Amino acid sequence: MVKPIVLFGSETWAVTEKDMIRLGTWERKMLRMYGPVVEQGCLWRIRTNQELKELYKDLDIIADIKKEILEWIGHVVRLDHRKTVKKIFESKPKGSRRGRPR
Repeated sequence: MVKPIVLFGSETWAVTEKDMIRLGTWERKMLRMYGPVVEQGCLWRIRTNQELKELYKDLDIIADIKKEILEWIGHVVRLDHRKTVKKIFESKPKGSRRGRPR
């Protein structure tokens, strides 16, 4: 139930490498909440990333975001040329770059 809420609007995100790392970390933390591994009665340990991947096949939130972005781009490409989103998508910025030079 939480994953669709997190992914809402993800097709329009500008995801950076830092965001990808944070989202992957968040996803694994959420899955670890399902409980530790109980060993020898009272001893327990936290599940490893590999164990989480084996238990939950649909684990990669980054792949889901990238899929959503590609679906959105495909939708925009097929839009009518009179639509505002299509005009923005096909526009080319004019003028010089503003801000501090590199």
